[in-house]
Amino acid sequence: MLKKIVRIRTGGQTGVDRAAMDLAREHSIPLCGWCPKNGWAEDYNVAPGLLKDYPELTEAPSEGTEQRTKWNMRDCDAILTIMPEGSCESPGTEIGLQEGEALGKPMFTAEGLKDVPAAISWIRTLPDETELCIGGPRASEWPEASEVARAVLESLIEGIHSEDKKHYVYILRCADGTFYTGYTTDPERRTRVHNSGKGAKYTRPRLPVKLIYTEEFDDKSEAQRREYAIKQLSRAEKEKLIKWKSK
Repeated sequence: MLKKIVRIRTGGQTGVDRAAMDLAREHSIPLCGWCPKNGWAEDYNVAPGLLKDYPELTEAPSEGTEQRTKWNMRDCDAILTIMPEGSCESPGTEIGLQEGEALGKPMFTAEGLKDVPAAISWIRTLPDETELCIGGPRASEWPEASEVARAVLESLIEGIHSEDKKHYVYILRCADGTFYTGYTTDPERRTRVHNSGKGAKYTRPRLPVKLIYTEEFDDKSEAQRREYAIKQLSRAEKEKLIKWKSK
């Protein structure tokens, strides 16, 4: 998601906005957005309002919410709206949807977790380094807004990371000169684990080990099949493989 989404934009309100803001911080995704003058939100009634805790946001000239909503729609690249299943009166959300449509922005509305696979597919269609505006009802309009939005966004990030993950077969040269072949999603990290003494039983008495060979795969099953095939090779065949890859 970090490659696709360069920033998350919100209006700072309770509910969906706040869930998006907190999740952006937790995953180190830059945060931005217009908020009402004096940082007003349902739970921040006195200036500087939510700007005290969320200084990444910028005050709009108006104390109302319509201007900041329209400006966020204007300044983002794409819009993700999280709305509850069934009806929910949310005038601000409706303004955002109408403005996004009028501006011709790429838009997707998720009702809940069931829409996560489709949302992932939609995000895949967006250009790299997209600024994504995330919005939806506030807490007073939908008490479960923050909880549901957080679950949707967590699943969205997890799903994208899972699809982005590469799979590797690796070969280590042990201190006694023998080879160890394994599977991992991060060869450098896995090598450090081996050298900490917390890796495979075979490598523990043969430290330190050195990473000398890797093969990359998009599919876990394919990588594990290749791991098995390499383990069946003789030492001479493994040396030939390593020498060929190093050319």
